[in-house]
Amino acid sequence: MQPGATTCTEDRIQHALERCLHGLSLSRRSTSWSAGLCLNCWSLQELVSRDPGHFLILLEQILQKTREVQEKGTYDLLTPLALLFYSTVLCTPHFPPDSDLLLKAASTYHRFLTWPVPYCSICQELLTFIDAELKAPGISYQRLVRAEQGLPIRSHRSSTVPRPWQSLRTSSRRPQRHRSWHLASGMLQRPGGGSGPSCRRWEKKLASLGC
Repeated sequence: MQPGATTCTEDRIQHALERCLHGLSLSRRSTSWSAGLCLNCWSLQELVSRDPGHFLILLEQILQKTREVQEKGTYDLLTPLALLFYSTVLCTPHFPPDSDLLLKAASTYHRFLTWPVPYCSICQELLTFIDAELKAPGISYQRLVRAEQGLPIRSHRSSTVPRPWQSLRTSSRRPQRHRSWHLASGMLQRPGGGSGPSCRRWEKKLASLGC
């Protein structure tokens, strides 16, 4: 493959990501985009979840798009991209030992700390999230699930927290992967109504931008 060339899978994931971001510009905002956005996010999730390696491809493309946002000053796309990055990291089954994706993400989002509120606050939260994942992979997913289920947070901390879908042999755990994507994206409600606490926090940020 020639340098700079992309595979068919990368092209499909990039196209699906572009579809998710299409129409989110404040200048093109309308009240009819919500259903289309949910469908596009679902399509992206279905495509990425077919192979664990697809999550890493999507994360790379989200970071590339985020850097473009910084260069162009496209304020209204930063929050959707931040939410996509957050939910994708939660759903990523495994980061290879030599992967520097989270370190690159930390470097990317650190540049936004000089942006005005709420963008700098969103990136500060993402940096805290990334730092926690670097120290204990999977800890954020565990906390999200425990909060959703109303379970107490354990007082002790573990250096590593295995993600529930790391073993593909456990077929009964596979639905959790899809559930976590929807939960983190604010697309899945808890029993009795409402979404997880972490999701509500992100939804408020989207609402503050009029997204």
